[in-house]
Amino acid sequence: MGRKGGGFRSTLVMALLIVVLSVALGVGISRFDFMARIPVVGPFLFEEQPARTTTSPVVVEGIRDLNQLATVRLTESVLITRESGGTGFERIFSGERVLLVAVGEVEAGVDLANMGEEDVQIDGDRVTIRLPEPEILSTSLDEDETGVYDRDFGPLNFRPDDELVEEARDEAVEGVEEAARENDILDSARRNAEDSIRAFVTTLGFEEVEFVS
Repeated sequence: MGRKGGGFRSTLVMALLIVVLSVALGVGISRFDFMARIPVVGPFLFEEQPARTTTSPVVVEGIRDLNQLATVRLTESVLITRESGGTGFERIFSGERVLLVAVGEVEAGVDLANMGEEDVQIDGDRVTIRLPEPEILSTSLDEDETGVYDRDFGPLNFRPDDELVEEARDEAVEGVEEAARENDILDSARRNAEDSIRAFVTTLGFEEVEFVS
């Protein structure tokens, strides 16, 4: 009977040791798994934060890739008159008068190719950008809508002057561009450029974008 009691006690002690070791091991594993998920710097613990990698050169390169950013297009129409044949009686008898109705398109925007790193300043989530001045990028006549409306010849003029028509067309290009400037195309180009660049820069993670002159 003594040996049976001693064997029972030994078995009970071993079982209790196994239970204690299992609990301790489980707590240790859980603690290790929890600690593994928290970065440690020295004796301090802190919540992991994503590092910002977007720098001024990165922003500038992205903006440069937009190249000549055409942000507004206007359609203008002008009436051009050109005359040849000198003055006085010479014009009356041998001159020519051309009346040209011209319709053209003007595109304006900003040329971003020459932006430098000094034009972009980054401060945390804020970026300050200096854009180039807006400019006219192209002016062209609509050939389907542009043509000679009227052409008068003096009684002694037997040959049309085609150069006069070309001169009228050149003047029409200038007139269409001037009309677009008078309609504040450059101001519209600046505003639209800022909106486009702001939309692009916010995709890089910036919360505030400011434009300066």
